[in-house]
Amino acid sequence: MRTLEKLKTIMLISIIIFYGFLFKGIGQILASNGSVDNNLTERPLTSGDRRLSLDGDTEIEDTIREINRFTLSDSLWKIWRAIEDSQFVVAKVDSINSLKSFLQGVKLTKQGFNLINDLKNQNLDSLAIRKTKYNAILLFEKARKYFEQTFKLNPFDIRTQNYLIWIFQNLAELHDHCNNTLRAINMLECLTYILNDDSELYFTLGEKYFNIGRWDRALTCVRTSIDLILDDDWNKIDTKKLFWHYYLRANVEIQLNMTQQALLSLSYAKLIAPTEVEAREIQKRIEWINWDDGNLYTSRKSDTLDYKLHQGQEDYFTIKKEYLDLLNQVKTIQAKQDINWRIAQLEFRFLNEQEQAVERMLKIIKEVELDSTKENNNTRIQKYFDDFGSMCYILGMEHLRLGRNKEAFIYFFQSIEFWWSQIGKSYLQLAKLSCLDNNSVLKFANQAVKYQKHLTEDERNSLYYLIFLAYKKMGMFEDAAEWFQKAANYTMGR
Repeated sequence: MRTLEKLKTIMLISIIIFYGFLFKGIGQILASNGSVDNNLTERPLTSGDRRLSLDGDTEIEDTIREINRFTLSDSLWKIWRAIEDSQFVVAKVDSINSLKSFLQGVKLTKQGFNLINDLKNQNLDSLAIRKTKYNAILLFEKARKYFEQTFKLNPFDIRTQNYLIWIFQNLAELHDHCNNTLRAINMLECLTYILNDDSELYFTLGEKYFNIGRWDRALTCVRTSIDLILDDDWNKIDTKKLFWHYYLRANVEIQLNMTQQALLSLSYAKLIAPTEVEAREIQKRIEWINWDDGNLYTSRKSDTLDYKLHQGQEDYFTIKKEYLDLLNQVKTIQAKQDINWRIAQLEFRFLNEQEQAVERMLKIIKEVELDSTKENNNTRIQKYFDDFGSMCYILGMEHLRLGRNKEAFIYFFQSIEFWWSQIGKSYLQLAKLSCLDNNSVLKFANQAVKYQKHLTEDERNSLYYLIFLAYKKMGMFEDAAEWFQKAANYTMGR
């Protein structure tokens, strides 16, 4: 036993002497280069203060005093206790090499942060900025290797963990700014080994995977982020943050054709939506999924054809053919109506098939069993009425221009069968075409007055004058004078 006690005493004295010589040399290195932040010895960083922004002004303190106060880390104390218990023997070189690697990492980290601070210089051109970012990446990558070596030798050292966190975060940001998404993802994955309880980290990682089409990994990450949030006390949960996590999960599930799961995620998100704006967006997403009874393929195909239509990417005959093919694939009435509406737009605007488009639209709106005499609160259905009325009005004006008054009257009359957003214009034209029948003029004109907000100033003035003439021809001079005065006042007011 005495021999063992002497052996332990000799080993302890040897380590203390060796650190004394080592600190003397290290002090000279740190005086001009790296340092250790005093705060790092106190505690590990929390998720709130771990992130080191590229726009921040954080610096590593450069002081020899910290090195002189350096004490054995938790792991080295455990090693020493293991020696006392005669469990195993740790070579002194591991402790020494750990410290050397740590200090080299600190030195390179400070140089990297200095370069990041240089990015604040407004006079840097784009080439200089890219070069500065590239050099910062090189320095952080070198520092990362030193800190990883330190971590392997001494995984319990809190300061090493914190520096690794800073390094990984800033490398992820720099790689992301340089459009090196895969490398940024790799850095975030490394972070998860240290910050395995950080929901925002897993959420960010899920977004990255989503953007590159790795739906499976994105789903795993966002599920983990939600689980971490829900593990907390419900009273402490940030529901706004949870909303965006559920929304991301829903979008990933949509990409994976997990219809029911996506609807469930969207329903959760809608319940905790921060504002009505987000709630409406969620509802639109739910309606998009249910557009063809959860058939996401047809919903996506419809979106693709809508985009082609608006961008004019293909000839319109080809797009119409694709719409007709899709029409045979969808199941719901709403989906069929929407596709026919798109085809009617193609026919009327681009394919010179106006009459066929009007017939197609008439068939659609007759399927809608709603009160067609007033404005519809359903925006989807109201757009059918608006387009039908507009198509009929345009054709009526074209026939009117060509002197085909009878055909024009038919189209104008057809356009007032259903309420649409410019119905007052149709009533005005009907009143003008009924000039041989004063009662008909007044019937249509009074309706035009009811919707005179749809009219331009010139149209409104001509309407008042038309009513004046009708009353005058009928011998109703008091009414005629009243409308003549309205027309005059309106003209003077302009």
